[in-house]
Amino acid sequence: MYSRKHSIVNNVHVELNEFNQMLSTGFQDCSRACPLGSFSANLLLPCLSVFRVCGVARECDARRAERWSPAPRVAATMRGRAALAAALIILCSLLSTTYASTAVIKGQRAPCSNEGEPVKLQDARLEQNWSSCFRCICKNGFVECRSGSEECGQMDDCAVQLPREGCCAKCKGCWYNGTEHASHTEWNEDNRILRCEAGVVTITKPECYVPCDRPKHQRHTHYNCPVCDECVINGQRVGEGRDVRIPEEPCLSCRCVRGSLSCAKRACPVLPCTRAQQYTPPGECCPRCTHPTSDKILPISGTMLMKPCIIGKEYHAHSKPFRVDPCTDCTCLNGTAVCTRHTCPVLTCGARALPPAPGKCCPECPQVEEAKAACVIGRKTYQDGETWQLDACKSCECHGGEPRCAMERCPALTCPPDQTLRQLPGQCCQKCVDIDGICTVFGDPHYKTFDGKFYSFQGSCKYQLASDCVNGTFSIRISNDARNTSHSSWTRTATLRIGATKINMGKKMRIKVNGHRVVLPHKINGVAEITRSNGSVLLKADIGIQMLWDGDGFLEVTVSSVYKGKLCGLCGNFNSKARDDMKTRDGRLLSDTWRFGSSWRVGGTRACTRRQRRPSPNMYRQSKILKARRLCRGFHIYEAFTDCTTKVNPHNYQEACEVDARSCSGTRCHCAAYRAYARECSRVGAEPREWARVAWCEGPPPPWLNRRGRKGTGRTPARKDSSLLDPSVVPKPNNSRSRPPPPILH
Repeated sequence: MYSRKHSIVNNVHVELNEFNQMLSTGFQDCSRACPLGSFSANLLLPCLSVFRVCGVARECDARRAERWSPAPRVAATMRGRAALAAALIILCSLLSTTYASTAVIKGQRAPCSNEGEPVKLQDARLEQNWSSCFRCICKNGFVECRSGSEECGQMDDCAVQLPREGCCAKCKGCWYNGTEHASHTEWNEDNRILRCEAGVVTITKPECYVPCDRPKHQRHTHYNCPVCDECVINGQRVGEGRDVRIPEEPCLSCRCVRGSLSCAKRACPVLPCTRAQQYTPPGECCPRCTHPTSDKILPISGTMLMKPCIIGKEYHAHSKPFRVDPCTDCTCLNGTAVCTRHTCPVLTCGARALPPAPGKCCPECPQVEEAKAACVIGRKTYQDGETWQLDACKSCECHGGEPRCAMERCPALTCPPDQTLRQLPGQCCQKCVDIDGICTVFGDPHYKTFDGKFYSFQGSCKYQLASDCVNGTFSIRISNDARNTSHSSWTRTATLRIGATKINMGKKMRIKVNGHRVVLPHKINGVAEITRSNGSVLLKADIGIQMLWDGDGFLEVTVSSVYKGKLCGLCGNFNSKARDDMKTRDGRLLSDTWRFGSSWRVGGTRACTRRQRRPSPNMYRQSKILKARRLCRGFHIYEAFTDCTTKVNPHNYQEACEVDARSCSGTRCHCAAYRAYARECSRVGAEPREWARVAWCEGPPPPWLNRRGRKGTGRTPARKDSSLLDPSVVPKPNNSRSRPPPPILH
């Protein structure tokens, strides 16, 4: 009996050697991965199971399995099982790496119209409901999605991934005392902390640290450690609910809870990857695995074996104890390594600490013969007990001639779509703040509201563009000019009123303050500052309002986030919901742009440049339509916009461009839409270069644009003086340069 077992083990070892040689040279197809005539049944079925678990099984494996004996014999010795498991691990790792590298998501960005609102991923054409995998919104005319980590769970720090179930990847969990625990979770048991990390349970007991002379003992605090009355350590004040870290002891965490400071040091969890595959992020306490691996312990069908454990490159059988390092003792329990790790005490010697002696667990401080009375940092001397501030996050204190510093730890934040991370003055950590609202008016007036609603309204009167309808701090009105047409209009002036100050921005960038024309730059103390910026007028009001005006119909209004939900007018209500932007003065929500725009008319009929009636659909000649399309096709074909078309959907701008080109007899009416789109591109970091010339907005117009139609076709001849309709004739200094993005208003 012994000789038969010994023979099986030897055969498996021989086959494993050949198997390793095959893996080192690579394989091209199924016949080479599991050669029919090379290996016995002892190795064939495990090999096939590896292929299936790795997700790259071929049809030939099932056919070949039928020709072999039913179940492979399992070697009786653990050495044989260990060698077999090692070969399977190598194979599955190789296959998972190859398979992952070839996985490519293909498709095109989907356009959308419900700007700023969620987009549900539920469609009959999809194989499943992907709403739990991704959170999607409509942004800049495209569907943008981010991982639905709330539903799937975080996978960034996962060391061992299980086969994907549905849309969510899953990190390997832990079985402990008959209960399954998800990876990255913690629980308490007998004043100990247990943490599951990808199939490894680490049991630790925190070490308390007291940074004050007279601590108080309170229960239910930070690991039941003594607390200090004041939330200050090494000169650094800790905010309520915030953590602070010590550079010399990155694993020491001090937290301010209800005005009291408690500190504790914890040991790092045991990781299943090798030390060579571990890295520690800057400022962090514990290492992480560089790359996640697939679950390497694959159960073999038809056996009742308990699962072994893999820590690094070492294989550990079920119920066998082993030691990871001098601080850590482990036992493998059916695939979960349960480890007890000692927590080293907090050291006060910082960088002078000596590494652990051979066979010892913790570092130690060297003996100091005489303490110094002061700290010399650079050219400054600080006496014992004196503190100094390095920045908003870090402070230091002199202790026995050595500086001890503390640094506030900022939480990881993920902002909603209508917010962005911003560093506020004097604050250590970034905060999620509301994004400033931007409303744009251009061309034959086309409007993009603060919330992203896009519409056109050709009214030729005076209108309320935006106003603080809650506190009445400001109002912006625009006057639209019909320019001797029956159906079109362009913005002629924009007026900002703040209190008793009235600032009017007119044609050719003429500026009046309370009725008197001023020369730029001009400053109104306590109200606003007006300057020229790259061929436009830039008005910055102290209350968080900014207006950019080019003197010829292009107007951009930027408002601070403090006005969120307080505005009304043609630019909408600024509440992050584009669907309710078309509310009339009396609060009715309409879908008719003419009725909506007319409800915000001010100044009576005197302010109108033609009789107000709903414009009827215009019938344009085919040649006019074709020329408009040719002028406006550049959003998709000009190289200058290539980077931007994947970030900002040009559809609305192209439609606006064609409307302007058809309704105007000038040669550059289409340029307003290009200019507005280029401005949007600049805001998303894809500023187009030298677009004006290729779009025929600079230099001579294309020769085919001014060709007259055949005699008798009824074509309206072009006006001799088209300066009123041609934005290009207005001089713009430095017009070749793009306008700068609006500054932050916080």
